[in-house]
Amino acid sequence: MRTKDRIIKKLITDYNPLGKVCLDLGPGSGRWLSFLKKIGPKKILSADFDKSVMRKCSKMTDEFFLVNFEKDKFKIKNDSIDLILITEVFEHIRNYLFFLQEIIRISKNGSLIIFTMPNICSLISRIRMLFGLLPVAIASDDTHVNFFRKKDLIRIFLKINQSLNFYNSSFSLNPLNPKSKFRIKSNNFLSNLDDSFIFTIKVKK
Repeated sequence: MRTKDRIIKKLITDYNPLGKVCLDLGPGSGRWLSFLKKIGPKKILSADFDKSVMRKCSKMTDEFFLVNFEKDKFKIKNDSIDLILITEVFEHIRNYLFFLQEIIRISKNGSLIIFTMPNICSLISRIRMLFGLLPVAIASDDTHVNFFRKKDLIRIFLKINQSLNFYNSSFSLNPLNPKSKFRIKSNNFLSNLDDSFIFTIKVKK
């Protein structure tokens, strides 16, 4: 299991979703839905804009919503969600302030929101640019439309009166293969070189 996945797993486990309402936005293959199901939340919800994801993941959830994250309101009541997972989704959303306002609306005061997203300034991206190559966050997926540094994320979330907690993960040493096993575990000093940002919000209303 990669460092990033271990951190996400620990964040979920430490929060203890047993008997709580959880929401996975952009569930992909559904692996975090499967993990949540083993813990025993009161309810598992999920949402995505892609019908193929809906077909794959809807059986793992109590309710699946087909949603355009950039413009659709969630058909979820205010102050009703305890835990939200947003892994590798935020970089795909142009109208991100609308999206953030929606997830805060449906979250309870004190709920936990877990984010992951690519780091445009990762070590291997910096190396790639020295050789005229695009950063991994851009080259790996043409549906990535937003790229942020830590200070950009802090500034954005302050607009909705939320503070962030960042978690150090790891970075690759192979600029041609971001998933290479040749990695270094980061610390506070090196975390700006991480391949991905992992951060959480403890919602304050």
